[in-house]
Amino acid sequence: MLSENHRILIVDDEPVNLLMLEKVLRRKYEVVTAKSGYEALKILHRETVSMLITDQRMPGLTGTELLRKSRSINPDMVCMLITAESDSGTFLDAIMNSGAIRVIKKPWDPEKLLQTVETSLEKYESRCETKKAISELKKLNEQFDKTVR
Repeated sequence: MLSENHRILIVDDEPVNLLMLEKVLRRKYEVVTAKSGYEALKILHRETVSMLITDQRMPGLTGTELLRKSRSINPDMVCMLITAESDSGTFLDAIMNSGAIRVIKKPWDPEKLLQTVETSLEKYESRCETKKAISELKKLNEQFDKTVR
């Protein structure tokens, strides 16, 4: 079970797809939408987002290009790609090169999507907690080293 509220950024150039995704996800999460990769990058520069879900085929930036660019803004954010493409090249590019943890095929099932999002956000929370604990441990070690010297 998730311990915090999460903001999810959904990116799709097709208004119907954007609306459907938003409707499913806003039952449990705060949702922000963008109609292009460039609009999404602007949002990422000004808002904290736990998860980015993007369509692959969009004018301007493709979904995988957006994922790669977004990593420099928020490297801890969970990323997923939605695509109707069935070629393995897109799948491999999304997972191996772009940082996606999941590739979701269209048409997607709303309940399965919600489950995938929840599971992914649980892993995100765990990873954030681990990073925080490591940071606190480093600070304690530094304080200890200063005290011992």
